[in-house]
Amino acid sequence: MRRPSFEGWVTRELSYLSGESTLNMRRLAYLAQTSKPRLQERLVLYAIAAGKVERLRSFLYREDFLEELAALSQMLREKNLDDPAILDEVQLPDRYEKALLSFKAAYQRIDTRNESKKLRWEKSVQLQKEKGVPNSQISHYLNLDAGNVNTYLKHGAIEKLSLDNATRIMKYLHSL
Repeated sequence: MRRPSFEGWVTRELSYLSGESTLNMRRLAYLAQTSKPRLQERLVLYAIAAGKVERLRSFLYREDFLEELAALSQMLREKNLDDPAILDEVQLPDRYEKALLSFKAAYQRIDTRNESKKLRWEKSVQLQKEKGVPNSQISHYLNLDAGNVNTYLKHGAIEKLSLDNATRIMKYLHSL
């Protein structure tokens, strides 16, 4: 699993919130100003990240939206939106801060997942030693690749198994 880039993340958010399959700036600007106000923050952040502020500005007719776009593009000029630490550098309006917190959560999801796998590995190794279960028995019973299970349990290579399979191993050892 890879960390998302800000532009990739905000693109997926726009597609999800708008229900549109393309990033038609004119259509998204219209939706954000009329029927889907939740799009506004993501659309402004997308325009800033993708360098499309002027293009978005050409499709806006609401003064409040135009002012917000101008203020945020000025505030975030030359800032790296791919770095979640931007929240510490800039004081943003609450709506935009919430959007960036959502990105930060997506960005840190890989760390959370790896920490969960590490905890499951520690518990599995402890249970395996207590119960004397060989790696081959675990991989055979759970129908997992023996090499990956062996590398995971012997060397703690958490990248060899998914979180689900790490959980399955831990539950199996606990049930014995």
